[in-house]
Amino acid sequence: MKTNNIINYALLGVSAIVALLAGIFFNVVSTTGYLAGNPYNVGVTVLCVLGAVIICGSSLSKTIGTKISMLLQVIAAIMLALAFVLMLMDKANFIGDSFIPMERTASFHNGIAMTYVSLVFLGVSELVLAANAFLGNPEKAA
Repeated sequence: MKTNNIINYALLGVSAIVALLAGIFFNVVSTTGYLAGNPYNVGVTVLCVLGAVIICGSSLSKTIGTKISMLLQVIAAIMLALAFVLMLMDKANFIGDSFIPMERTASFHNGIAMTYVSLVFLGVSELVLAANAFLGNPEKAA
């Protein structure tokens, strides 16, 4: 196995794991603590999980073909971008409230920190997926 293949598979794995973690963190912060009982967008979690599954499926480039693999990666990137936008729309008021200077509970600070972590994780997943696309075709490196 060539080094380029290992790097491509590692980047796809990292992207999938980070996207999955972003969806899990969003779900946890939306259902527990300060935001418990508030409605939230379940689509964010679904898009993160589906994006992670599609990223894992795209790593099978020798089986499904490289063009289909790249198409799956583009679809996963679109899903993760949509999840990012939906997450921002869902938590816009909560994030906006954090900029108002006043005394907050520890639960509020934990919730806002986890919201930021899930947003950063989605961004990192997108960046790693884009970096993988620029590295080249893993099948040509073999």
